[in-house]
Amino acid sequence: MYTAEVKFTINKKVKDDSQTDLVELIFGSWRMNGQVLGDTYFSFIKNKNLIVQVLIPAKDSLSTKYANRYLKSSYKKLESVGLSKPRIKILGEEPHYYNKCKCKKVKEYILYTTYVQLEPALRCKKCFGYIPLYKIPPIYDNSEYYPLITWQSDYQACDTLQMNCIVGEKFGMKEMYDHQSDLSKQGRYVCKKIEKLTGKKTYYYLYTYRAKNRKKELKRKCPKCKGEWLRKETLHNKFDFECTKCRLLSNIAWDVR
Repeated sequence: MYTAEVKFTINKKVKDDSQTDLVELIFGSWRMNGQVLGDTYFSFIKNKNLIVQVLIPAKDSLSTKYANRYLKSSYKKLESVGLSKPRIKILGEEPHYYNKCKCKKVKEYILYTTYVQLEPALRCKKCFGYIPLYKIPPIYDNSEYYPLITWQSDYQACDTLQMNCIVGEKFGMKEMYDHQSDLSKQGRYVCKKIEKLTGKKTYYYLYTYRAKNRKKELKRKCPKCKGEWLRKETLHNKFDFECTKCRLLSNIAWDVR
């Protein structure tokens, strides 16, 4: 991942909110198109320039070649509201992140995130590197990745609740553990959508923290089909269970692992 600086030259004669509104629209569209990560941007005005700093998954993430129809429409409005085309400068590489997938061909995917993760939630099953969302077909409105991005935000909110251990801990854990929770239903829907569009198996991860004992935990069956799913070897030091039929992954409960 990289930190990028996006600079728009502004016409100060424009007194209404049309310039800032359009910039917000562009950044919102970049986010829903997987070109910008997270929803927190740092902006300031200097020497007739509106400058915004953001995280992006790859050096070329803000290239117009990835633009969807919403972005193309917004770009056409820049001059009419007194804004220049955005100028992009890569400030540096983010030091705390998982690696980007470098496989020549991705064969299978995993949908995975945590409360501290900044990377895209789509991973390569082989190398566990993250995949910029615009590298797969849009899964919403033929233009965006809204269901995946909102799922990631919701998952991180639940993970934050269970990590803070004060308010809503049980709720957060159940949402991440139960394959029939609202959170899991949304995540599994996203996986099915990606699999349909790409033709590649896409797995959903069920987080497990507590268990009565390790012996009983090792006998746990797939919660959906009740089949055997304990792997011979742990995958990426995270996934101990895998059901290829139901496209589910899980871990041996962390408190007995």
